[in-house]
Parts: sequence; C-alpha cells; structure tokens
Amino acid sequence: MRPLSFVRWSITLATAAATSQGNTSNYDPRPYRIDVSPKLIEEIRFKAAYFRPTVNIAAPDWFDGPPVANVSQVAEYIANEYDWWDYQHMVNSNFSHYYTTVAAPGNFYPHEVDIHFIHQRSSRKNAIPLLLLHGWSSSSLEWEKVIHSLTNPQDASQPAFHVIAPDLPGFGFSPAPVAPGLGGPGHAAIFASLMEQLGYKSYAVYSTDLGYVVATQMIEQYGERIVNHVTDFYFVPPNATDLQRFAQNQTTEEETRYITSLNAFLNTHSAYSAVHDTYPLSIAYALNDSPVGFVAWIWQIDATVRDLSVPFSLKEMVSQALVVLIPGVYGNIRSYKELFPIFFKGPKPSRVPTSVTQWGLPKPLYPDVAYFTTVPKDWVQRTANVTFFRRHDRGGHFPAYSYPELWLTAVWDAFSGLNI
Repeated sequence: MRPLSFVRWSITLATAAATSQGNTSNYDPRPYRIDVSPKLIEEIRFKAAYFRPTVNIAAPDWFDGPPVANVSQVAEYIANEYDWWDYQHMVNSNFSHYYTTVAAPGNFYPHEVDIHFIHQRSSRKNAIPLLLLHGWSSSSLEWEKVIHSLTNPQDASQPAFHVIAPDLPGFGFSPAPVAPGLGGPGHAAIFASLMEQLGYKSYAVYSTDLGYVVATQMIEQYGERIVNHVTDFYFVPPNATDLQRFAQNQTTEEETRYITSLNAFLNTHSAYSAVHDTYPLSIAYALNDSPVGFVAWIWQIDATVRDLSVPFSLKEMVSQALVVLIPGVYGNIRSYKELFPIFFKGPKPSRVPTSVTQWGLPKPLYPDVAYFTTVPKDWVQRTANVTFFRRHDRGGHFPAYSYPELWLTAVWDAFSGLNI
C-alpha cells in the first residue's frame, strides 16, 4: 500500500555531512530544501485530468458550494497548465528554510515533534524576533509577500524583525503529530521551545485563525517572554449579559452587527469546521484522493472570508492548496479537534501588550457574515491589554496576502508606541 506522503525530506550536503560526523543533533535546526517527489506531482496532475465534475442544477452560484464551472476550470488548470516546480523553486530561492525536532517540556505531550520553519534574519542589530503563526488552510507561506519587508524595511524608522514562520504540525512541511493529544498547551510548548532553540529569550508573536489559539496558549504559559501579541483574529464570545441585551434590542449597532454575523457564520457557514472537529479522518480519505476536491473544499470557506475585491489567481489558489495537500490533509484538518474547543472559550485575561487589527469584507460573498471578525474594542479590552487597535474596511481573512503593504504598515505601527 502506498504511503500518503511522497515528500522527500532533504537537507543540504553540508548539514548532512555534519550530522554524519556527530556535530549536530535533531535538536539543532538544520537547513532544509523543499523537494517534492515528481511521482506525487504527476499523480496530482493525472487525477485532475480525470476529474469527474458533479451534475449541475439550476441553483444560484455558491448556493450549495463552489460553482461547477469554477471547479472544472481548476481541474483543467492543474492538469494542463500549473507548474509546481516553478513555485517550489521560488519558495526555495526566496526564503531560508530550516527543519528541527522539538520536545514539549513538562507533561504537555509525550512525543517529539518535527517542525519546518522559515527563519529570515534581519541585518539590523536591534531587530525584534517575530513568530508568525498561521491557521487553516494556510502555511508558513501565507507570509511570502511580507517576510522580506519585515526583515529589512526600506524606511529606516520602521522596526525590523527576525522572522520565524513555522508550519504548524501537520501543515505544509511539518509532519503531523504521531498521536492525539498535542492540544493547545502542547502547541504552545512546542513553539516556545522552538524559540528557545533559536536563542530568542523574548519575542513578539503575530497570530491568525488557529494560530491565534496557539498564541493565546503561549501567552498563558510563557507570557513573560512575549513583548507584543499582534493578531488579526482576536475573538471574544458574547457573554450572558451581551446575549441578554441582544435579545432585548439593547446592544449597540456595532455589537448587533458582530453578534448577528457571528451567529450566521456559526450556524450557516462553519460546516467544514464541524467535520474537522469531529471525524476528520472520514473526510481526509476523500480530500487526499482528489486534489481538485480539496481545492473546492478550501475554496468554499476561503471565498466566504477572503476580500474578493482583490483578484486571486488560479496559480495562487492551487499553490496554497498543494502546500497543505502534499503531506496529507488528515494531520492539518485534525488540528481543529485539538484547538477549536479552546477557541470558543475565549482568551484568559492577560497583561501582555496586545495589538489588534481587524480587516473588513468590502464585497462579501455572503453579506450575513460581513462583520463576524469585528469584535467591539471594549469587548477586546475585557481580556487584553490593548496597546494598539485598528480597523480596516478591507483585507478579509488573509490581509498579508490581499493587502501586503497595508498589513505591513499596521504591523510596524503596532510597535511604534512600545518600548522594546
């Protein structure tokens, strides 16, 4: 029986020689090169060529999911035009990749975890270490448009960063955990240990989506090390008083929009997360076996939360999907089972400086969810030490990809008032 992953994990010859001489260990980060098996890429192309589209019905576009014509176009593109090798070369050439083994300290998780990460160091001596934590269906390459500007901004007055952008376990080129139970505290311990390996005693964290859960857990356990938590996904569930006021039409217009959109998202647009959180293996069989089906699965939620006023090419869509598909999807969609329950509890109160950015949906595919991430600032202040707050009218769920320059400005400004 064929293994699910055909990835050839590879390191440079220099590192391989050092390892064979006993000069490095698994706990020493070593250079890494993305090197996907041609057999897997050809299998993906072959399956796309024989994609079987579903029978269409006279329903409005996006009423039941991505339109048949759109998905058929993706299949045609993967089969006949898409060039994985061009994307792989770009990723290898543009970023410094590393691979390491990390153990979670304490009793958080009894197994070691292998992590792939980009480590792009700044030339500035006063650069701030910045850990970037992505979510699903993303990877470390969510930040591909902003990494170099973060490390060496053209404006000398802007802060510079040493960027550490890992793939969460089971995402991209980080293998999935070998057993259940990593959970939020385990993820937090893993990434705190990674930063220790790299010699960073204090650092900032940027989080989004599931990475936000990891960040809040890091704050709980290692808050004294974190100089600023910047997030575009700060989540505050309505409390009993909020819901009572909402039922009595006593909430503000801002609160009403937020609660209404959040309810719509949870009740109508989050079926994917319910599957991931309950029986991820069941859906993983189908998604692993159909690259086009996996793109369609991602495309539904992506189109729901992405800023659709920004053109998004088939090349970008397919590249991002394949990075998550190549190692096998079970490990990454299963992360919902470990992290999602923590998300809905909301964060615990913290004094860690917190910078919150919110990004609007100017042309939402589904207007009922247009405000589900616009938590009122005073709600955020219930649990966070808010040192920066900015709301944008565009950008959506992937602002670093949709509006990289605007995203960069927000991150730089988030550090302007901090004494670091």
